Amino acid sequence: MLFSLYPTDPVEVRDAVVAAARDHSAEHALFTSLHIPEADDLAAFADHLRTLHERDGLTFCADISPVTLMKLGIGRDEVGVLRDWGVRWVRIDFGFDVADIARIAEVGDFKVALNASTVGDAELDALDGLTLVGWHNYYPRPETGLTADFVRRQNALFAARGLEVFTFIPGELTFRAPLHLGLPMLEEQRHRNAYVNYLQVAQEFPGTTIVFAEGVPLPRHLEWIEHYERTGEITVPLAAIDAAADFLLEGPWRIRIEETGLSERLEGTRGRPTPASWVNADVRERGSVQMDLPNYGRYAGETHLMLRDAPLDPRQARVADIAAPYRSVVDRLRLSRLVRFVAAP
Repeated sequence: MLFSLYPTDPVEVRDAVVAAARDHSAEHALFTSLHIPEADDLAAFADHLRTLHERDGLTFCADISPVTLMKLGIGRDEVGVLRDWGVRWVRIDFGFDVADIARIAEVGDFKVALNASTVGDAELDALDGLTLVGWHNYYPRPETGLTADFVRRQNALFAARGLEVFTFIPGELTFRAPLHLGLPMLEEQRHRNAYVNYLQVAQEFPGTTIVFAEGVPLPRHLEWIEHYERTGEITVPLAAIDAAADFLLEGPWRIRIEETGLSERLEGTRGRPTPASWVNADVRERGSVQMDLPNYGRYAGETHLMLRDAPLDPRQARVADIAAPYRSVVDRLRLSRLVRFVAAP
């Protein structure tokens, strides 16, 4: 889990990002871009990076272009100065040919991060022998972000060569200038909360390193993400919890291995006391928590998380709901099959 820092960020955003990278990122690394058109004083920002590297031990993946070198007043053979600022990866987006990239990598002893959203086999083959990683794009303009299928195909180019891939998710508290409309890799993630986005990328692109493209997430989302990375348990916030379902908060719980397509069943819930009364919705809604009643005999008490809407069953009662902002988490429970329920904020 990485964070991102930009020369256009307000001071309070920079401070929050640096604290998150220092305290919550095992890599102690940040992504940054040195070729944002709106960035005026790159030299001052470079001094800031140097201070963070020397004071906090942070390192950086820096997006660079020929315009970057021109603004900094350095040539291709002088790009090694970026290493003094803590830059360890250079992300090549455009403007450099294969010979340039090889020379930059040699001069600065850099890892080369290629734009995983645009690179092809030919370029990867031409750069064979360099220390390469794939680093996807983010898309400030709405309706230009990628599809999950496209990202999977691009990732396969790197997987075939045993190369690491970095993926982006957009911010949720602060949004980078100038559009302030989010920086998603996947268009469908624009404006969604960071926790839901994180779980989607973790499931759909396993093994990639996830980078917050802008700012920091809500504290509870950061805690839930760290909890997943540490324990493998997916946090599921519940609302409208019936007293008969309070035991769910005592977890963690394991999802049964069988896949039904209708619901996910929790191991160890069969035989639990059932509610004396309940209020159903019009259907057994996707994201609702349903409990088998005594009419189901020995299955009474068994608890289900609904994957899709289904007609009401008189032998089941609704005992909770996954809180609305997190309803799609129900699709991610098989990331680890371990679930931790919390009361929704």
